[in-house]
Amino acid sequence: MFMTLKKVQKLEMVWVVLGVVFNTISYLQIYSGKPALSATDPIGGNVFMVICGVVVVLGLKGFAKTYKYLMPLLTLSLAYNGWWLHMQAYLTDANVMGYASFESWLAVIFINGYGVFVMVWGSLLAWQKAKA
Repeated sequence: MFMTLKKVQKLEMVWVVLGVVFNTISYLQIYSGKPALSATDPIGGNVFMVICGVVVVLGLKGFAKTYKYLMPLLTLSLAYNGWWLHMQAYLTDANVMGYASFESWLAVIFINGYGVFVMVWGSLLAWQKAKA
């Protein structure tokens, strides 16, 4: 089964929703006096998620050049800030200080790993489509 760019963009929106939900729960944890789920500022995280969501929606609505040029940049940012820095936190300290639990750290790794995967896929398809 061949995945079209539009289908991959819908998978990217799944990642956006997962990230917004995670960051919102983290914010609510802080608001209620509990530790944040991760070391990421949940408001800043949600701002990034909304920016990504807007770019994906623009791509779905036919703004191919906007998507094609911005998604690789957002992907690099997510790969470094949203995945590598969290992975590095574990490699530096297996107790993952700054996270509510090992499970919350693992959720960040899986959510953002999925995000990097679908964003790379979408970026490659967008550039491939532009060459055709």
